[in-house]
Amino acid sequence: MKIRDVRTTLYDIPPQVKRTDAIQAFVSMEFPFIEIEDDDGVVGTGFSYTIGKGGEAIKQVIDAYLTPILYDEDPSNIDRIWNRMWMETHWVGRGGIVGLGIAAVDIALWDLMAQRANLPLYKLLGGAKDTVPVYNTDGGWLHLTEDELVRQSVQYVEHGYKGIKIKVGRENLHEDVSRIFAVRKAIGQEPYLMIDANMKWNAREATQLACRIEEADIFWFEEPIAADDVDSHVDLRQKTTIPIAIGETIYNKYVFQEYIAQGAADILQPDAVRVGGITEWMKVAHTAECFGLSVSPHFLMDLHVHLSAAVQNSLFVEYIPSLDPVLSETLELKDGHFSPPNRPGHGIMFDKDKLEQYSVA
Repeated sequence: MKIRDVRTTLYDIPPQVKRTDAIQAFVSMEFPFIEIEDDDGVVGTGFSYTIGKGGEAIKQVIDAYLTPILYDEDPSNIDRIWNRMWMETHWVGRGGIVGLGIAAVDIALWDLMAQRANLPLYKLLGGAKDTVPVYNTDGGWLHLTEDELVRQSVQYVEHGYKGIKIKVGRENLHEDVSRIFAVRKAIGQEPYLMIDANMKWNAREATQLACRIEEADIFWFEEPIAADDVDSHVDLRQKTTIPIAIGETIYNKYVFQEYIAQGAADILQPDAVRVGGITEWMKVAHTAECFGLSVSPHFLMDLHVHLSAAVQNSLFVEYIPSLDPVLSETLELKDGHFSPPNRPGHGIMFDKDKLEQYSVA
């Protein structure tokens, strides 16, 4: 079996709501999209994303450097293809834009393999669970007033989400403390409450906040410090009982290895697009399990519901409905859980007519 055709397109999907955090705004979702077709006409689809910049560069990497590797390859040799892509671009890669391109190819290959096996992706990858709990981030953005934040958090809890994540990193630390305790009081003690600083602070500043919110029963403190600073995460973890979560801004398995080796995190949050694809996501998840750590993937719930269901040590899927505008079928929340689609492949039902509205010439 060989790959006979590779097709790429770039889309730019606007966010449905305003999304801001401590360091940036989510202005658009650039969406490099790839279709890989084999000799039998089976097509696997993969994708990458940005939050406003870099989409054209990712597509160019795929077209110029990765696609030539694919032709005449057996698409089932996924690990071999991944390593060829990694080695042939390592001089300019090892993460970032090149890794985002590799991820799109890798996702398409796994989708293709699962279709050929006539299995849903999560079962091909391990099938540890049939459902995964869901927490909601889409009502916790930093620009919201405290009243708006509280109101939306209560609404999502009433809707059935198992947890709520809110952004922190306001200019005044007192505001963050007030917002956290206001949300906790409003939603009660049972729902999980997570906070996310998006790398806003240094270790001293993050420790100041952590010490002031111990009694708010925070399930995790996400990205408190720059993701490259492993030592400061070690220091913070020793000074708080709040579990530390990190991973959305880590672009290869070797940095995750360092976090694990130094005991710098409690929960790892690999993003299949940012870490180089499903191949690498699974390696991070299995390594974490060996060391007694949990994984809870960042963003892209429509894909990550499969990966979370594939492994025993997953915690949640993150609800941010970024792809809903271009899908003909969306995930349905039942008792606070998502179930991965039970059709072959990743089963993400892209509506080509809706996608075409956002095509970038």
